[in-house]
Amino acid sequence: MKKLSIGLLLGFLISSSLFAAEQSELKQDISRVFANGKIDVNSISIIAQDSISDLKNLHIAMGAIKGSSKPFLILYNKDTMMVGSIKDRKSGKSIFDDFIGKNRAKIQKALAKIQKKEISAEAAKNKKIISLFKGSLKDSTFKIRGGNPKGKTVYLITDPNCPYCQEYEKNELPNTIKKSKEVVVMPMFLRIPGHESSPMRASWLLQKAKNTKNANLYALMRKASNSSDNSYKEVNKKFANEKIAKMKEFLAKGLIRGTPTIFDENGTPTR
Repeated sequence: MKKLSIGLLLGFLISSSLFAAEQSELKQDISRVFANGKIDVNSISIIAQDSISDLKNLHIAMGAIKGSSKPFLILYNKDTMMVGSIKDRKSGKSIFDDFIGKNRAKIQKALAKIQKKEISAEAAKNKKIISLFKGSLKDSTFKIRGGNPKGKTVYLITDPNCPYCQEYEKNELPNTIKKSKEVVVMPMFLRIPGHESSPMRASWLLQKAKNTKNANLYALMRKASNSSDNSYKEVNKKFANEKIAKMKEFLAKGLIRGTPTIFDENGTPTR
């Protein structure tokens, strides 16, 4: 999870007719703020929310919108919802900057508390994924033995067509492998615009991984992610279709927000 800062709070202020203490009401308010009600409230999830103890009328919440890997942060009370820089209409002067400046320590304290809640909620979801990896999704993963027998097992959900995944594989994964007991990898069978070949690449990677020695598994992942390499097309279609069906069931559970998703055996996000 990327650490959020107060800077993300700068944006705009709107009136809210509801005191959004209940999540359903808060989701409706968020939908109105972000897209004039055009965002389906069912696609909004509230990860954590709390009151700011030293600012008794102000609450803080962190949430996510389906399809986005970045969480959002808001401040709200019974009359207003704050997301961004607030300016006086006549003078054009920011009035939110003064508020942030005067209450920075209090807001940072509340932010740290709510981030702790988010990590806890994320860990709970990841533990469910680990259970699936050991059960119904076991044949959709492969393991890379790590360099530290006393280290933790790390779980990686990656998309062979995802540039962020490729960046992680290139720059961070080698060090993760070195420090870990093992890395359990599940390539995503996710066909979305621009990622149409992901199911075939993932199928190819899984098929090859079963018969590849540990030392070469990392190189195999890099090959599967290489857009100029067409060897991934040599894949058993029945095998691919079975994995695609399983992946759809897994994604429907809403346990991941994006790729790469990386966490350890305790469910704690490691990135």
